[in-house]
Amino acid sequence: MTTNTTVFKRMGIFLSLVFSDYNEARAFREAFMRLVIYIVLFAIGYRLNLVFDNVPDGRIFDGYVMAALFCGLSVLSGFMNNMICIGGCLTMLLFMVIKLAISMVIGIIALPICLALNLYHIVKTGAVLVNSCFLS
Repeated sequence: MTTNTTVFKRMGIFLSLVFSDYNEARAFREAFMRLVIYIVLFAIGYRLNLVFDNVPDGRIFDGYVMAALFCGLSVLSGFMNNMICIGGCLTMLLFMVIKLAISMVIGIIALPICLALNLYHIVKTGAVLVNSCFLS
């Protein structure tokens, strides 16, 4: 029994060495892609200027709202992703409109937090990946 435990411990140590870089690379890629999506959506909202074209800094707010909408949808999908809505097309349309409105409110509040968290993940995992590349 101790031999099997020792073998599994050694296998676990070996597998953690092999897959730790993969998990950190995946976390880095996910955080980086979210930041790229936020920047692209901000640029699209800034360029289109759909809602606030008469307001002096309306372009900046339009870009912020576009990025906040994606952030709110991603935060809200963690809570309401598997929610089942029984009904017809009108019920689903009403559900989507309500979900979009709620995600806009959540996104306006959560976007700075998500940006800071993604930057933190990029710095943390980037430093670990750079150290592992230069030490091996």
